[in-house]
Amino acid sequence: MLDLVWLVPALPLAGFAANLFFGRRLGRAAGWLASLLMGASFVVAVLVARDLLGLPTEERVHILHLFDWIEVGSFRVGADLRVDPLSLTMILVVTAVGSLIHIYSIGYMQGDPRFGRFFAYLNLFCAFMLTLVLAENLLFLYLGWEGVGLCSYLLIGFWFERTAAANAAKKAFVTTRIGDTFMLIGISLVFLRLGSLDLSTVLAPEIAGVQPSGVFTILALLLFAGAIGKSAQIPLHVWLPDAMEGPTPVSALIHAATMVTAGVYLVVRMHLFFEISGVALTVVLVVGLVTAVYAGLTALAQDDIKRVLAYSTISQLGFMFLAAGLEAYAAAIVMLAAHAAYKALLFLSAGSVMHGMGDETDLKLMGGLRRPMPWTAGMMAIGALALSGVIGLSGYFAKDAILAIASEEGKALVYWVGVFAAFLSALYIGRLVVLAFLGEARSERARHAHESPAIMLVPLGVLAVGAVALGALALDKETGLLPALLGPVLGELEVGTAGLPEPALIVLSQVVAFGGLLLAWFVYGGRIDWLALRARVSSLYRFLNRGMYVDDLYGALVVAPGKAGSAFLAYVVDLRIVDRAVNGTGAAIQRLARVGRRVQTGLVRTYALAFLLGAVALLAYVGSRI
Repeated sequence: MLDLVWLVPALPLAGFAANLFFGRRLGRAAGWLASLLMGASFVVAVLVARDLLGLPTEERVHILHLFDWIEVGSFRVGADLRVDPLSLTMILVVTAVGSLIHIYSIGYMQGDPRFGRFFAYLNLFCAFMLTLVLAENLLFLYLGWEGVGLCSYLLIGFWFERTAAANAAKKAFVTTRIGDTFMLIGISLVFLRLGSLDLSTVLAPEIAGVQPSGVFTILALLLFAGAIGKSAQIPLHVWLPDAMEGPTPVSALIHAATMVTAGVYLVVRMHLFFEISGVALTVVLVVGLVTAVYAGLTALAQDDIKRVLAYSTISQLGFMFLAAGLEAYAAAIVMLAAHAAYKALLFLSAGSVMHGMGDETDLKLMGGLRRPMPWTAGMMAIGALALSGVIGLSGYFAKDAILAIASEEGKALVYWVGVFAAFLSALYIGRLVVLAFLGEARSERARHAHESPAIMLVPLGVLAVGAVALGALALDKETGLLPALLGPVLGELEVGTAGLPEPALIVLSQVVAFGGLLLAWFVYGGRIDWLALRARVSSLYRFLNRGMYVDDLYGALVVAPGKAGSAFLAYVVDLRIVDRAVNGTGAAIQRLARVGRRVQTGLVRTYALAFLLGAVALLAYVGSRI
């Protein structure tokens, strides 16, 4: 089956083509067709996993050449796929979570006039993401990279008749293009400096001696700029909260299985560049740590249920980059897989809440939903506990393993800042659950809420199992199933002996998790008037609610000057200078033409007189020269 791995991206690509051309005729069957093809892609991924894992450890890399993609002189790039433990893990995550989101979408998008087109875009999104993680060379990877950017634009702005959705789509597209531009420059420099774009060549151990470490620092940072944009890390994070304007299944797909995880994958895949540099690893660590704290604080002041989860995603991705900065690449991928399950569960549960409340997203207008929506409440609670890092669930074996590695490596400051970020995670997700499901209903919509249909609830149950059970892949951060599988590709984790002993780390992690959840219950569960408390610190609330004014800062420093410059070019340079120059030239030619018309009378005697006068003038001139 290894040679049939091309079917993994090809099947959803076929679904895109079918629904694009025939989706309107297929009606509701368009959703089932898209879901079936995603499910088939998952089955093929499982069969590929079976065959790859049946090989000896040192042979678990399979390169499949499909065709020559670009040939210009000596520059050749093939459409080549790479199957190894890292890409295998990614395709299993993308196809499994993607399939469940597709099935959920059948119920969520029912009645939408562009039902077939939605599933066409959803299939295309997954196809590009699968191409990205399977690519054997950086240019083919970049094709998938830009493809998911295109699909995010199409899906975030799917309800383009709403101004907010159209603006959010443009914002996402433009913001991520900034990072993508730097990344493309980095890919170009990789070819110029290393002579190849094939991962097998540029990631060979001997590549370290080809160029000085400073060159690898530049290459790594340029590639990391692309990861910052796609994975919404500071300072290019501003697009992700606004992306919540798209349909909720789109939010789940972007946050759990596609696009935002692409940046983590890129850094982990290109880890050799970062290790040779050293400086670049430190940058990754600092960006991840700062982003985790920033987004955790900002999530506390959001009242829109989807925006809370959006900032949560930014924060959780920060933990993944923190792991990569610690060279704990397997831990980063473990968290990526765990996060895919529990964040998809949280987003789809939020979508179920919206479905039961007529698209209401304001947490202040919810409350008491555990009674009319018991299944959704239970699934949301499981996702929240997993995200909080409660022992036994996947989040514990992912996030807390990363913090333990920071402690064991003697990075005390990193560890304690990370612990604070983990506390914020438990606090904001606890706040969401308490405000939405506990207490009494705070609006008519909440009082008349209803549970979602089975087609939306079944995927929640499957994801809940994943949120609980995926921790089994990494029961031990060194010898667990997934770390052991990824070790030959990413290198073995060298665990230090500094920091707190392991029992203390476990106890502290649970104090943080349950402490955050209990504080959320105490503050938002009716024990105190939290709205009155917020009014007393209104300045702090506004500061956090507006994302610490980062958007406002960009608006003042970038958007406003950009608009002013555009207006100057349009209405001064173009209209008054360029247009007047062009129009003035035309007017001058017209005036000359009018003079010419007076000379051209059409009378033969006039032309004969002009000829005679010209001849006399010529003879006079010649005579004066003799």
